[in-house]
Amino acid sequence: MAKDKKPRGLGHSAGIAPPSDSTKNDNSNSTSRFNPLASKDTTTAKSNKGKAKSQDQDKDEDEATTIDAQMDSQPAAEQETASLALKDDGQAGNELAELRQTYEAAQKQFAESGTQEYLRGTIHECDRMLRNCGEEVYPSSEFNYIYASALHDFSLIGAEQEEVNGFVELALEYVSHTADLLNKERDQEWIWKYYLVAGKVYLQKADALYEEQEATSSKKQFKKLGDQIHATLGQATNLLDAGFKLIPTGEEKHVVRLDAKSIEKVGAKGHEIVTAAANVALHADRFEEYDRRKQWNTWAMETYREVITDAQESVEAWQGIGTCMHSIVGWWADRADEEEEEDDDEEEEEDPEDEYSLPVYMTERGETSLKAVEATNKAIELARKTDALTSDLLTLGAECHLNLVNIAVGDKAAAEQSKQAVALIKEAIAAFPDPALEERYSEVLQEFEAIAGSE
Repeated sequence: MAKDKKPRGLGHSAGIAPPSDSTKNDNSNSTSRFNPLASKDTTTAKSNKGKAKSQDQDKDEDEATTIDAQMDSQPAAEQETASLALKDDGQAGNELAELRQTYEAAQKQFAESGTQEYLRGTIHECDRMLRNCGEEVYPSSEFNYIYASALHDFSLIGAEQEEVNGFVELALEYVSHTADLLNKERDQEWIWKYYLVAGKVYLQKADALYEEQEATSSKKQFKKLGDQIHATLGQATNLLDAGFKLIPTGEEKHVVRLDAKSIEKVGAKGHEIVTAAANVALHADRFEEYDRRKQWNTWAMETYREVITDAQESVEAWQGIGTCMHSIVGWWADRADEEEEEDDDEEEEEDPEDEYSLPVYMTERGETSLKAVEATNKAIELARKTDALTSDLLTLGAECHLNLVNIAVGDKAAAEQSKQAVALIKEAIAAFPDPALEERYSEVLQEFEAIAGSE
């Protein structure tokens, strides 16, 4: 029995949609404040004012200017969408109401057509209002929430990869301004949206810190960044938890399904919870420390279970729970070499009749492995009923079965779990033809088909 053969494939985070890409912190904030607007304005005669630079500014500032230019590279008609979107409804006398309406129009426009004109217009309008107010911080929590939210949205759908950090850092600034002003406006109906956006921006910050951590060669810096990621996840999840509790009953939102190239209206609470849980679970899987990996996977699992309370047949939630458990089990699998060497030195014993009653399945690793299989089997069963199967879900189920092979004491259980894993992998390859998928699992199939046939 090749118990030292670890499952390979999509990894512990199989089935989780990754968050948007972030780049490493380039420290440009220490030299100049990121400006999301172009250094030239095609709609006014003041176009060259924002271009001014001193000769000692470094290349990072040049990149920030490139970001600025990208924001204003659209035709003049598109840049004026903030005012154009509002005048039709006769609210020209109320700037904040106009801004609110523009941002709502921006969200609707992107959901319906995938275009960003109104979103760009929202950011332009925020900058104009800020410059005209005569204050360093605009004295309205709603304004600062809208600006932070618009910057967050643009970082996901409009920014180039190297621009994302600038938008995230600026969004965090307006998240902070909103929090400072929030005590005066806690009864506002948009508060739940602020908490969710703030949580998402902190998750983006955690992702940027992870990219920086991956790039460092210093063990001390690696640990320091890991601590920062852990703390940032704490800030993010506290905000998200607060937002989940305040989402109005029956609230809906438009969701773009890129795989199906369609738009559908879904319950806001379920969608926001699943998205946030998947994001946190992805971060959890990156931790090498067991306590932290378990802590954040547990948060994600408990969050997924909130969805199941209201929608017991949620494929995404069941798959998410299985993914989190798979990640926790993966920590043990990655550190099992010494244990397996010790097992090899022991004399083989006759297989018991009821192997699953053995102590190994009562350990945390064993129980979590069994529960991971249960969760993914449930997700696969529901997905078959709704024609929602994916290769990620099938291979996640296979890898959860292979986790049990790795801890199996006797040949019977190993063969049983191997058969189920092999069947799921073969189904994934047949239903979703992909050379990369076949290559990824070719050795796995050879190894575990042999074990399956050894019963």
